[in-house]
Amino acid sequence: MKLRLLAMATVAAAALSTPALAGDGWYLGLGGGYDSQNGVQLKSVTAPGALTVKANSQDNGIGEVSIGYAFPDTGFRLEDELAYTQHNISVSTASGGDQITSDMVNLVYDIPLGDMWKISLGGGLGVGGFRGALRTTGTPFDIFRGGNSNFQWQLIAGLAVSIAPDVDLFGEYRYRENEVDSNFNSSYVGITPIRISSVQENVAMVGLRWFLTPPPPPPPPPPPPPPPPPPPPPPPPPPPPPPAKTYIVFFDFDKSNLTAEAQSTVTEAVSAAKTLGSVRIMVTGHTDTVGSDRYNQALSIRRATSVKDEMVRQGLGADSIAIEGKSFHDPLVPTGPGVREPKNRRAVIDLGG
Repeated sequence: MKLRLLAMATVAAAALSTPALAGDGWYLGLGGGYDSQNGVQLKSVTAPGALTVKANSQDNGIGEVSIGYAFPDTGFRLEDELAYTQHNISVSTASGGDQITSDMVNLVYDIPLGDMWKISLGGGLGVGGFRGALRTTGTPFDIFRGGNSNFQWQLIAGLAVSIAPDVDLFGEYRYRENEVDSNFNSSYVGITPIRISSVQENVAMVGLRWFLTPPPPPPPPPPPPPPPPPPPPPPPPPPPPPPAKTYIVFFDFDKSNLTAEAQSTVTEAVSAAKTLGSVRIMVTGHTDTVGSDRYNQALSIRRATSVKDEMVRQGLGADSIAIEGKSFHDPLVPTGPGVREPKNRRAVIDLGG
């Protein structure tokens, strides 16, 4: 029941977010959650009839940190994960505790579910340091005590949603098993050593992954100055036709919906297009330099689409309007990466373009 409630809380928190999925490359992870250990089975090697018992484990928390790499255009992630958990254990006449410190390499496959969500399936292998003790109540004598490093593995299934251009929020279920398979000393000579075969855990975890997206490339350098003017030319030819009329629609940061001012500009463009008659229209979306190229390319397309939809709503034919997105590659005001320049958050309407 606790695992179910924690999973529901993870999905509810994730549903409040709206950006597209974070990118590829290197990332850092941090997570924590609920750990249910399935008890610890104890068995005397020399006298199994005297001691074969399962110590009860108290549920507790677990924490993990990780560093990983998401391979571009494959869906696979490879990460190194460090985790720690500890539990109180007890039988009718004794109490104590155990702890597991693990270092595992996980291979995970992410399955996209649209622009925001993805399912994660995978597993991990590595080393888990198990340490524990169980002492008879009211005495200095231990039923078992000790620790060692053992083979550790886990299975992973989860759901992730992007809450920022470079940040994913995830919720995961994990089945973990430490193959202790070792003998431990006991204060009671008649039953020593005590054997523990394995320790199993069921984990519900939530956390964040920060993708270390590199900054976008700087804008291209300005063109060289023009050469000096030539000698006076002969009489000029007839003047060319007037250039296509251009309108610029501006957007709020990380938005593609039209403000009242933007709708007014679109209305002016529609009126001019109707006056000109049959005309080819090009709408080009642009963004500022905050976020990755992949994210901003999608945002520039959404902005161009919003303008086209409004022009069609006001009576223009959809077939006469073409759209394109240029991410942050054609700024109105050249800036460095990560700059919220309002004049670069725009869509340009060319009538006859």
